[in-house]
Amino acid sequence: MSQTKSRRGTSWVGWLVSAILIAGSVWLWLERQYVVDAIQYYQYQPTPPVEAIVSQAGLTDNAKFTFYATRPAVESSQLFNQHCERKEANSPILGCYVASRIYIFDVTDERLEGIKTVTAAHEMLHAEYDRLSGAEKKRLEPLLKAAYKRVANTELEERMRYYEKNEPGESLNELHSILGTEFTSVGPELEEYYRQYFTDRQKIVRLHQKVAKIFTGLSEEAAKLVKQIEALARTINDATNQYNGGVEALNQEVDAFNARADRAGGFTTEAEFQAVRSSLTNRSSELNVLRQQIQANIATYKTLLARLDTINDQSTKLSQSLDSTLGDAPKI
Repeated sequence: MSQTKSRRGTSWVGWLVSAILIAGSVWLWLERQYVVDAIQYYQYQPTPPVEAIVSQAGLTDNAKFTFYATRPAVESSQLFNQHCERKEANSPILGCYVASRIYIFDVTDERLEGIKTVTAAHEMLHAEYDRLSGAEKKRLEPLLKAAYKRVANTELEERMRYYEKNEPGESLNELHSILGTEFTSVGPELEEYYRQYFTDRQKIVRLHQKVAKIFTGLSEEAAKLVKQIEALARTINDATNQYNGGVEALNQEVDAFNARADRAGGFTTEAEFQAVRSSLTNRSSELNVLRQQIQANIATYKTLLARLDTINDQSTKLSQSLDSTLGDAPKI
């Protein structure tokens, strides 16, 4: 009888172990992403540049967990180009989330301080979106579209067309990252949603705006200078034509005056002679004033052109600092 009880007890324990194993297997299947993330997170050792990004971005613990689980790497051009595919020649990329990893281009221009942090936050949101359930993505869809409708501008619309062309089906994924890192007002529901990722989302937005302002500032100043240069060129051309025409007419009248003065009886009185001579002298003085103004305008024109060249050079160098395909300078 005791043996029977022993066999029944063993059977009961076996069923319990089986049930636990089955439940564990089901949990592992349902939470497989979390399990993988946890393994990656605890095995990953962030580099100082990555740690600096996390500190500057103000990521929540949950966002930091996901970010480190992607084993993020800040890379120079050679390595970065191996990991991140550039879709169009005139559209440099600064980061990518590919094969469950985040790569960030190491932009070294000090004027663009903060751009790596914004890029990392953008890519982190891609990783988070990838981990959302289908139901949560469905819930977010109308919120993202409504926010896009409110904030859309020419530049954003152009970017979205780029994504539709090069990454079809990823528009909402991109909006999820763009709205979260670049726009101040996204609506109360989205703002609440993004709080799970950022301790202060506006901090990231301000970093983005700071970097964007550098480019827009140069662009706006260049556009202003172009208008000034074009207007000044028209003024110089008009004044030059007026001056040349005035000089030609004055020369003819001076020749006529001299011929008349040399001819006996050309002037009936001394007063008449002096009056004509004075009129010609005044016109000559007026032309000299006009010539000096033209010369001053030409000097200003050259100064404006030099400033425009400087701005264009700055814009070119800034753009080149964002272009990973240019490669690193060889070390000697």
